[in-house]
Amino acid sequence: MRQEIRERYGELLEPLSKDNMVGEMTEKELLLGRTLKRIREHRQISLEDLAEGICPVSELSAMEKGTKVNLLLTSAYLLRMGKSVNKFEFYSTNTEYEQQRKRDQIVQTWKSGELDKAETLLEEYRRDYRTRLGGVWDNWQKLCIQLCRDILPEKQEKLWKALMARKLYFIQEEWDYLWELVKYYERSGNVERAREVYALMYQNCMVVGVFLPQDGKGMDEERKLEILPMLCLQYGRFEHRQGRTMEAIQVVNDAISLLLRNMRMDYLYELLEERLSIHTYMWEQTKQENFYQGLVEDAQYLAALDFLNERDAAARRRFRWLKEEMKWESTILDNLFTDQEKPWV
Repeated sequence: MRQEIRERYGELLEPLSKDNMVGEMTEKELLLGRTLKRIREHRQISLEDLAEGICPVSELSAMEKGTKVNLLLTSAYLLRMGKSVNKFEFYSTNTEYEQQRKRDQIVQTWKSGELDKAETLLEEYRRDYRTRLGGVWDNWQKLCIQLCRDILPEKQEKLWKALMARKLYFIQEEWDYLWELVKYYERSGNVERAREVYALMYQNCMVVGVFLPQDGKGMDEERKLEILPMLCLQYGRFEHRQGRTMEAIQVVNDAISLLLRNMRMDYLYELLEERLSIHTYMWEQTKQENFYQGLVEDAQYLAALDFLNERDAAARRRFRWLKEEMKWESTILDNLFTDQEKPWV
């Protein structure tokens, strides 16, 4: 096995000393380390920046060299670089699989509101997987549970400053914490702090050239599709409720454009409904032609989606509203129906 790996991956192994456990490396570990290093170097990210808040730099360096692999940390590295984990296939050991399964169970438990049970599971997890790296993940879960209990963590300001200074993309645990933080501020009526959290999440997802070099590719489309639709829907609704309609339209537009570009339907209907309500409000307030055109286009799109999903009654109600309330005319639409079938008759 040792000789086979040296022949096939000799170029990779040159920097390693003879004392390293080359014979225990697997093809998976070598390729995984090579992949992580290539992505990091292509995006001109230092080892220190990538490892910050995840693990010691030495752990990441060992992974890149193939001398040590930790699949539970790999997804964090990829997310920190704005990559979608769905594009990578990993083969975990039974222990790693079981550990990840327990992590998923803990997260789902506190997200469903079973906070006492989540705390019990978290304590069991800490006893079963007491490692020097495990505490990072554990601490984020504890903080999220505190926020769910309407308890703002004592070290919130320190955490906030660290997230504001983050040079790369947030990992999943940081996203979970920020989601619970913005919910906490909304429940407590702290509008300005809630807006700050939304803005930080939005900026981290959208910006290119600030967190990454200008020639970097930024966050990939697949990763944005995992985050942006729900984020923009909630952020847009928040800004609309606060009367910041133009900001709301910009945020919602970003998510709709991304979904249409990738031909995805997740949250598209909800986002279009939100934009329609904003356009309608602005038309009623200002009577500007661009808002009228916007609401007509959104209503047409929603009606088409209703028909495609066999929600005929909803589509007909929407067309009737367009014809009667908005005095909207469409020869193409008129020709699609017989006189008996026309929804506005």
